[in-house]
Amino acid sequence: NPACRSFCGLFCSFFAVIAAYCIYVEFVGNSLPGGPVSYCRLGLFSGVFGTLTFYFTGLYRHQASMMNLLETRKVIKTTLLLFLLLILYTFFARAEYSRITLCLALILALPLLLFGRFVFFKFNQYLYLRGVNIRRVLIYGAGPPGRLLFQSILNTPKLGYDPIGFFDPDGDKEQIQELCPQDPDRILLLASSEQCVQAIEEHKVQDIFLSSQMNGEELYTLLAFCRDRQVAFHIVPYLQPLFTEKVELSSINGIPLVSFKAQPLEVVEDWLRRGVDLVLSALFLLITAPFTLCMALLIKLDSQGPIFFRQTRIGKDGAPFIIYKFRTMYTDAPVFHHSPTESTDARITRVGRFLRKMSLDELPQFLNVLEGTMSLVGPRPEMEFIVKNAYNDLYRQRLRVKPGITGIWQISADRTREIHEDISYDLFYIANRSLLLDMLILIRTVPALFMMKTY
Repeated sequence: NPACRSFCGLFCSFFAVIAAYCIYVEFVGNSLPGGPVSYCRLGLFSGVFGTLTFYFTGLYRHQASMMNLLETRKVIKTTLLLFLLLILYTFFARAEYSRITLCLALILALPLLLFGRFVFFKFNQYLYLRGVNIRRVLIYGAGPPGRLLFQSILNTPKLGYDPIGFFDPDGDKEQIQELCPQDPDRILLLASSEQCVQAIEEHKVQDIFLSSQMNGEELYTLLAFCRDRQVAFHIVPYLQPLFTEKVELSSINGIPLVSFKAQPLEVVEDWLRRGVDLVLSALFLLITAPFTLCMALLIKLDSQGPIFFRQTRIGKDGAPFIIYKFRTMYTDAPVFHHSPTESTDARITRVGRFLRKMSLDELPQFLNVLEGTMSLVGPRPEMEFIVKNAYNDLYRQRLRVKPGITGIWQISADRTREIHEDISYDLFYIANRSLLLDMLILIRTVPALFMMKTY
């Protein structure tokens, strides 16, 4: 409910200002001009304008990106915009507000707003799992776009959608059933308009997604049908081959357009990203130097062979480079064999078992970052023979950016799955790449390391 989300945002913004005032008075000990009444007024202004700002930036829409990364990024940007408005308000209102208090309010507001949205969405998921507020969905068209949408909805239960099936006279029943192998009979495949109308009324369908071509007369009939029954209607363009492009919606004289635009600040942002990579990598290597020396000594004592494992990987624009890792296997292990799938794999050394479990074998890759062949965040670097034999034009989109030590794949799934098997993580990252997104991924990498299954 947008009203509940609005109230949550209003309360968090108001509370951040009041809490900042109380903390300042309590620990600094000085009274502030205007007293608590003045800061209550500022908090109310913050709450109202915060709610409006969140609304106009689309944060109250029914949507979800991969792991909510885009929503988190948008919350941070919008909160910074809100406090810029607060500063302008204090300037034009000629009110004397403490700068320290305003900065403290910003520091408090960010985690409060993020935590408030987290609690709200978790509560929604709790309701969805119990069948409360579920929106039932029917997909018009059982081709690749429709099946992709069905799978995405099934994999994103936090949206609260329940896809009941497809309407497609030419649909393939076997392909449909493969989408839900646990319960294939739950997916309806409707072949006639009469069956479609009956299913909509029987299952109380609230959303219809059009994922196939339709002529103007049929489309108008379907729109009228949805309007009469208060059913939301959506059109799904099949844009999977263009997932790495920045998509914008626009129109010309009422004709909707889907536009793809190059990012003009990409070069500047790459320079900034390179600066961040250098600073953070140098600091990390300096801090972990004693640990690195200990690990190097243990690797040498544990088994014969070099300290580092070196292998050719493919980087940006298809350029090969040497990747560095701590050696975790015996030297007679096959170089290009599949990665271990269990901790008892005989190829892994005793020290290597510990390093792989904690993902510490990746530490030498910070040297790759200093060299410039890798970045802190990006798609994982792939082996040369896989790029040559398994990569098509879509998969080669991975090579548009530098490979990274961590990425969305690392914080969203365990490493028992090969990185070239699911490209959606990398395509999503490339399409939405930014410094702020990189920072979010780096922050979420830390807890992910302790929950990730590695062997």
